[in-house]
Amino acid sequence: MPASFFLPSGPPGPGSSSSPSREMRVSAAFIDLADTLVSDFEPADFLCRVTEHCMNLLEIGDAGVMLAAHDGPLRLVAASSERVRLVELFELDASEGPCCTAFRQATAIDHTNLATPSPRWPRFCARAHRAGYVSVHATPVLLRDEVLGVLNLFRRVPGPLPEADRQLARALADATAISLTQQTTFHQHRTLQAQLQQALDTRSIIEQAKGFLTARHETDPDTAFHRLRAHARHHHLRLADLSRDIVDGNATLPPPADPDPARV
Repeated sequence: MPASFFLPSGPPGPGSSSSPSREMRVSAAFIDLADTLVSDFEPADFLCRVTEHCMNLLEIGDAGVMLAAHDGPLRLVAASSERVRLVELFELDASEGPCCTAFRQATAIDHTNLATPSPRWPRFCARAHRAGYVSVHATPVLLRDEVLGVLNLFRRVPGPLPEADRQLARALADATAISLTQQTTFHQHRTLQAQLQQALDTRSIIEQAKGFLTARHETDPDTAFHRLRAHARHHHLRLADLSRDIVDGNATLPPPADPDPARV
């Protein structure tokens, strides 16, 4: 991935004159998502970048990506925070919510006020509202007529996602589908099933490393994950490789108080 095209995680500060324009950030995001034809392509890291681009470009509080292999169930493969990860896992366990409905119906689904539970998803609405979310927009990840998964956008304000953001979310979901399929075609021996399994396996080792750092440095999971990714990027390491080395005891990160968290 060309470093010059990567956007920093998190939305730019309000009123910051040094922040790149929305048009520049949109261009950079789509260039980044198109850059999948590399030998060390890592699906889990790519999907994390999808959520980060959503956070940078859309008026949302959190984002998640769910994918499904052919005829398989939806699985959570990326989340922008620990809070939304837990809500997404609850939704999958309960088999109810706008994200599950968007996947089944292959169409975008909104719930504009979680304080008013939907009769379709009463448990999901209550759980998401307790977590601090007020509205949800779910966009299916489509490749022609095939539904590969769902891009889930959680907001802390009521009302529908603005129309410009809806269109951009649709474009980001399309770019995600095209990039995953493009990379699979490039490596003919790999299938979407293998891509999904690799993403899930990688996510598992990342979660283990995140838990290890959370316990070792007495920090929260979101901070641990941010430091893990920052260290991997700074040293040009694959996120899965660094996570595995941390779990195996072959690598360490400095404590959070270190003035340079990217330095071992």
